[in-house]
Amino acid sequence: MSTFRIIVFDGGGIRGALSTRILKRIYNKYPDILKYTHLFAGTSTGALIALALASGKDGNYVDNLYNYETVKSIFYPSHLNLFRPKFNNKNLREVILSVFTEDLTLGDLEKYVFIPSFNVKGFSSDNWQSVFFNNLSRGSTYTSKVVDVALASSAAPTYFPSYKNFIDGGVIVNNPTAASMISVMKLLKPKHSLSDFRILSIGTGSTLNQIKSDTSSWGALQWMLRPKCNVKTPLVSILLNDTPLEDLYCKELIGPNYFRINPILKYKISLDDYSKVPLLKNAVDNLDLSDTFNFIENHFLH
Repeated sequence: MSTFRIIVFDGGGIRGALSTRILKRIYNKYPDILKYTHLFAGTSTGALIALALASGKDGNYVDNLYNYETVKSIFYPSHLNLFRPKFNNKNLREVILSVFTEDLTLGDLEKYVFIPSFNVKGFSSDNWQSVFFNNLSRGSTYTSKVVDVALASSAAPTYFPSYKNFIDGGVIVNNPTAASMISVMKLLKPKHSLSDFRILSIGTGSTLNQIKSDTSSWGALQWMLRPKCNVKTPLVSILLNDTPLEDLYCKELIGPNYFRINPILKYKISLDDYSKVPLLKNAVDNLDLSDTFNFIENHFLH
């Protein structure tokens, strides 16, 4: 079979600015990389990036989209999220509509996409379920509107309201690398084998995390909201955190044809701290990407 290339983007709120700056540096060095990529996958903020690329936008465009003013507009104003979401999704929807026309569907996109979300009522059954929006086949999500898919995958609990019964795909898989590869093998014809894949996974930055408080007596409220804890929204932070299992799976399955870049951040940056957008971009500007470039030249585009 022929080579099948995938670029994957994690969820991570405003830390998507780190992902887009990494992509920009890669794109500017290898201008044809997006043209030769077959599928873009992403969760939450990564879904917006993946959908934009699948629609034909380039690396400079998506990096410019994640500018300070635009990101601030999404995460402002804020509310105490004890009895309501911290933000409404009006501004997020406006940003998404600045990228895509309202009637654009997944089937209209130039490239394949794979976007996880979770439906709390049930999408194709009477039970809540994971939903993997894609255009790999003419299945139940093929005609889904891109705007709806982006809002569904980024409806992070406590941060944004659920959208048409969907919540953030990060509650299933924040890094949809292995899931996207398996779906290609299952849905796309002609069939692909593991040896066909070349996958570049781009994270939103990693920090060393721990809950320093004693959690032995915590109930539902403490796990959801703990203002005086070093991790203020413990359960959501855990669910939307980096997922090393995906990295392990892909290394075992396709070995050197898989590469993940997820820089370690010196500071903890919350999903909605838009003030850190310039810091994230600056960090990537000073990041050594030689290993990434080596993978692209010797494996991804080889």
